[in-house]
Amino acid sequence: MELKLDKISYKDKLQNISYEFEEGKITSIIGAAGSGKTIIGYIIGGIIKDYVGKFTCSYSGRNIGYVFSMASESFIFKTVREEIAFGLKKYNYKVDTLNKRIEDSLRVVGLSSSYLDRNPFNLSNGEKESIALAVILALNPKLIIIDDPSNYLDNKREEKLIKLLKKLKNNYHKTIIIISSNLDFVLKVTDNYLLLKKGKIISKGKRKELLSCDKLKTSGIEIPKIIEFINNVKKVKNVDLELTSDIKELMKDIYRNVK
Repeated sequence: MELKLDKISYKDKLQNISYEFEEGKITSIIGAAGSGKTIIGYIIGGIIKDYVGKFTCSYSGRNIGYVFSMASESFIFKTVREEIAFGLKKYNYKVDTLNKRIEDSLRVVGLSSSYLDRNPFNLSNGEKESIALAVILALNPKLIIIDDPSNYLDNKREEKLIKLLKKLKNNYHKTIIIISSNLDFVLKVTDNYLLLKKGKIISKGKRKELLSCDKLKTSGIEIPKIIEFINNVKKVKNVDLELTSDIKELMKDIYRNVK
């Protein structure tokens, strides 16, 4: 499967964007507000079509699942059951397997069947995010795009989402695109990254390269305290700690260097 942007521009929002996404991996499109990251998501998801340049995408139809930053923007119906069932009926899933698939998709995102008859518009923002993800997972897409997944999640829900995304990648070979300004979340889950500023790519590469990227400070996004600490130790003490977003791994490395 191929997913490639070739010299893509869009109005004054994107300028000459070229990037090829790696199949079966998690790629994060990172940037501050107004960087153009969501526009790229819309182009990949087929929402924006009047761009300039060449976009190659082997995924189509139900094989693309998109979760918006405001999950309720995609809701239509007054019950969770109807929301999840809509796509399944559209693609002619058999009635005898419909209910099981609906319940299974809720279970995957950590929600019980008690949500089925609830109004999705009346749920918390975190619950809405989970429902929106359940809606697309019911269709088993090969490409999953999630815009600002950590916006409304508490620590417990965020941990569950991270585990789910890794499972979808590792066990089911899903290609996943995360759109976010939350670097702390991105570092816990991503394989590759694109860093944007004012509609341009200012850095791209693997996760480890993001940890040491000197463009982060000028990108307008908040740098996690753990990364600032590691960089300061290098500057003040001339000690090279391993670049990590995991506090336990950092403590182990500090202990090794102290000894």
